[in-house]
Parts: sequence; C-alpha cells; structure tokens
Amino acid sequence: MASETPKSLGELNYEKFAHRYAEIAQTKPHNAYYERPATRSLVPDVAGKRILDAGCGPGFNTQWLLDQGAAVVAFDVTPDFVTITRGRVGDRAAVYRADLTQP
Repeated sequence: MASETPKSLGELNYEKFAHRYAEIAQTKPHNAYYERPATRSLVPDVAGKRILDAGCGPGFNTQWLLDQGAAVVAFDVTPDFVTITRGRVGDRAAVYRADLTQP
C-alpha cells in the first residue's frame, strides 16, 4: 500500500484557519497598509502579461493582478485558499492546488 504524501509546512500552518485569515487579512493594518502596498510597489506594469501567483493564499494579489490587466494562473498548497481564491476571482484566473515541494 502506497504511503500518503505528508502535508507541507504551508498546508499544515494554514489549513486550520484559512477562512479566518482571509477575513482578517483583508483589512488587518499589517497586511492592508504595509505588506500588500509594499509588495505591489515592486511590481512593474503587468497589463497584457501572463503572471504566476505562486502561493496565492486567499487571492488578494491574484485579484489585484487581474484588475491591473494581467492574465493570472494562481496556486496554493492549502485547499481552502484555492476555494477562497476561486470564489474571489471566479473564472477570471486559473486557480490550482499545488505544492512547490512536489514535482
């Protein structure tokens, strides 16, 4: 019988509170006023570009990239984040569950 692949650290850390994180991180000052604006200030014009959002979490940046005119493929290791991101962006992006530690 094949053994099941152990969960990655990312999945273990977020699987229990992905929905709560998605709710609070939208407006939590650390995320809303520091982390996201600082990260986004480093991103050049993405209009017309194809972007990979690796580790998309609840899809805040996936949505922002789409709003900037990018075509986005997003993924996360945590199944609930995939569901949340799909709910946030609908069919505007391809959103998958994937683990960077696995081929």
